[in-house]
Amino acid sequence: MRRMRMTAAAIAAAGMVVTTAACAGDESDVDGEGGGDAIINMQIGEVRSLVPGGSGESEGYRIIKNVYDGLVYYNIDTGEPENLAAEEITSEDNQTWTIKIKEGLTFHNGEPVNADAFIRSWDRTAYAPNVLPLNYFFATFEGHAEMNPDPLPEDQWADPEVPEYAPVDVTHLSGVTAVDDLTIEVKLTAPFIGFPTMLGYEAFYPIAQECLDDLEACEKKPIGNGPFMFEEEYDIEAGGTAVAWEDYAGGKKPSIDGVRWHVYLEGDDCWADFQTGDIDVCSPAAADYEAAMNDPELAERLIQEPDPSILMLAFPLYDEKYQSVELRRAISMAIDREGVANVVGPERFQPLDEWVPASILGGGTNSCGEYCTYDPDGAKDLLAQAGGWPEGEKLRIWVNDASDNLDVFRAIGDSISESLGIEYELVPMEWTEFLTAREGHSLDGPFRSGWGPDYNLNENFLEPIYGGGSSVNDQGWENADYDAKIAEAGAAATLDEAVALYAEAEAILAADMPSVPVFGQQYNYFYTDRLDNVQVHPIYAGPRGDCELRDVVITE
Repeated sequence: MRRMRMTAAAIAAAGMVVTTAACAGDESDVDGEGGGDAIINMQIGEVRSLVPGGSGESEGYRIIKNVYDGLVYYNIDTGEPENLAAEEITSEDNQTWTIKIKEGLTFHNGEPVNADAFIRSWDRTAYAPNVLPLNYFFATFEGHAEMNPDPLPEDQWADPEVPEYAPVDVTHLSGVTAVDDLTIEVKLTAPFIGFPTMLGYEAFYPIAQECLDDLEACEKKPIGNGPFMFEEEYDIEAGGTAVAWEDYAGGKKPSIDGVRWHVYLEGDDCWADFQTGDIDVCSPAAADYEAAMNDPELAERLIQEPDPSILMLAFPLYDEKYQSVELRRAISMAIDREGVANVVGPERFQPLDEWVPASILGGGTNSCGEYCTYDPDGAKDLLAQAGGWPEGEKLRIWVNDASDNLDVFRAIGDSISESLGIEYELVPMEWTEFLTAREGHSLDGPFRSGWGPDYNLNENFLEPIYGGGSSVNDQGWENADYDAKIAEAGAAATLDEAVALYAEAEAILAADMPSVPVFGQQYNYFYTDRLDNVQVHPIYAGPRGDCELRDVVITE
């Protein structure tokens, strides 16, 4: 899961999210390789965690994916998984999987990257009392239910937003076994042909034992197995520098000496620093967008390609007011998507009428159809069928408080208000507070939502967000037919059959509309003349102009 946030530097679907662009070129172009001169400067927001399993949002993942290697890595041209730490991943029935790990891999501290390194990481994430955001990735593993009983009643929680559990004696996923030092057997509760596709995401990264022994220290200075490592602690308010690890033995060795992440908090903007050369990649905020796009010099250093992230307006179905599907459809049809895009930058967004974008395997179904088509008269008719809107009450739209975010959702609110004659109120919140409120089902109106791909399969845009019981089902929507179709797809004999069945699940989702697709997004990154041959990665692409640091080349 990558819950992406819209920031002053860029608009991104929410984590997640989101999350890197890739910059590739000839290694012979590098100046200063190994000497500490080839450092790329990137902007970043507040991170939730730097230990695998604890982030689940775009900012932390941008660092984690460079400090750690997963079992697979996603091909820059196709988005398909390719083995990285894994030697091979096989199954005879799509339910019991065997993962063989490459020999000779280590963490930054010299510990071996072996079966135990992955298993202890997965057990940590799957253990309910740890309350980690990526716990749900292990819901289909045998033994997850025993590690995840129902939480205690809410009045027993020390923190009203964080569930607490009675003592849980089971601390290991029974379906995961170390066959030998470099082989893992995974038993799922049901067949899932897309299992290998998931394994490049943060939830499945390994953890060093030293990190588990002192998680507080590891949050500040992660002990990864990837191409970059921290020599000094990362400061959540100021950032930090990760340098290329000289002993890296994986398959994605970087050409640069390191990356320096500079923290920009909500409302801050990297554009001025980009113009002075202090930040190497940046996407202009709405206020600077037109000038940037019309600058002929900058036009030579523009990355403009479709982004697989999506932006949505979600409904709190735990609130009685939003139970009517006619009301939800009315709000969707009241949004002039093209008009909003023209206000905030037409090259940044494309009107969206589906929950899975066309760039993802199985996406592009146009499943929303007429209800994602601007039709004020039709919207008014649907609102009347829903019983109208409560007189004198404002529609409260909840957002995180990045400046671009406010601009976009103000334009969305204006369109809804103009079409339906409903007054609205935009309610901004700080990012982590907003994320907590969404997860805690404490919002009383539609809220900004979005998603960026963790892996290249339409299932990733469907089951995690809308599956019954999912920890990131922020809408509180449940539908037995939908869950049954998701299960049927997971048990399909071939990936093609699974993709088609997931599309049928999307049609069930569309009929109930727990959220409203608004925009598919588009990258608009500018990069300094220090970089060359910049590309966008189909999966590791992201909202804040990050570069795929394993491939970036500095030409100065």
